[in-house]
Amino acid sequence: MPPIFTTMLSLIKNFGCISLFTILFCSCETEFNPNIPTSPTPLMYGIVNPIDSVYSIRLTKTYNGAGNAFDFARIPDSIYFKNARVFLETRDSKGKQIESVEMDERVIDDRVPGIFATSPNRVFQTDHTKIHLRPEYFAANGHEYNINLFVRAVIPGYPETVTAWSHLRDIPKLTQPQYLFQKVYFYTEEPFWMQWMDTNADSYFEIVVKMHYTDFLYDDQREMVAEWVLTGIAANMTSFPGGERKVYSYYFRPENFYAKIRSVIKDDPDVEARVCRKLDFIVLSSNREMEYYRSVYAISDDYHGAGYTNIQNGFGLFITNSSVGVYGLSLGQQDLDSLAKGKYTSKLKFKNY
Repeated sequence: MPPIFTTMLSLIKNFGCISLFTILFCSCETEFNPNIPTSPTPLMYGIVNPIDSVYSIRLTKTYNGAGNAFDFARIPDSIYFKNARVFLETRDSKGKQIESVEMDERVIDDRVPGIFATSPNRVFQTDHTKIHLRPEYFAANGHEYNINLFVRAVIPGYPETVTAWSHLRDIPKLTQPQYLFQKVYFYTEEPFWMQWMDTNADSYFEIVVKMHYTDFLYDDQREMVAEWVLTGIAANMTSFPGGERKVYSYYFRPENFYAKIRSVIKDDPDVEARVCRKLDFIVLSSNREMEYYRSVYAISDDYHGAGYTNIQNGFGLFITNSSVGVYGLSLGQQDLDSLAKGKYTSKLKFKNY
């Protein structure tokens, strides 16, 4: 399963589920039909970051019936509900509704080819002007940022409303590197590292690294982005006057950094040279439901309707996250030399400038 945190668009393009319920039974005297007719089960996926301009929810359904389920997965009518309605709602800590908006069903870019129909790729979307989720909106109106976000799906012919909720999260406070930091050094006395503080309960973190670079071809050039996700981030408790505070740290090792680059950028005979432009390091914060889902729920588990879900009257995952990062950093000269000549990346044709 691809990293869920990298972007919402990645999830929207690639996620979808199909329920295969096959019972194997051997008997000399009994004929057994392994296809048990059942109603489709709703499958809902959504990761909402308040700072995004567009919020998206995917709503599909399981399939169970005669025939090859993988064939049916390529038929759009077999994976989408007709005339479904999806709503986003904000509520305060006492459950009082603040805002509600009905999301629009839209067709976005085709999915990456795979098990499911690539087109049309249907999702439900709304934008930040129609429902207010950002901390500054509530601060400007004198409200505490203690808000729950609910999603509801009403499906014709389905007896139960599909629901889920998640608490909107405060943005972590980045303490290292400082915002004036411009260069990334791995071979100094204090190599590049990140540290942040978090006031949210039950936090789970990932770091998204984005490397912007240029491919130079014989008669053209193209701007590219390589991206990877770092996990396994633990908290340290730090004392301060009046109590303790959770502090999270991640130290970057050069061999891991260059090995990641080698794994996400492939050799290309049409490329004559490459130049690294900028690096972004983005901390993504969510709750532990993301970790539970990723640990328990591989995409193959979806096929069996098992695993972890926080969706009521359906399966899937609905969470909110927040993010903070440093953007537009450059590699130091020695680090550029390693990119161009090091054992992990020398075949990728990067220049040391």
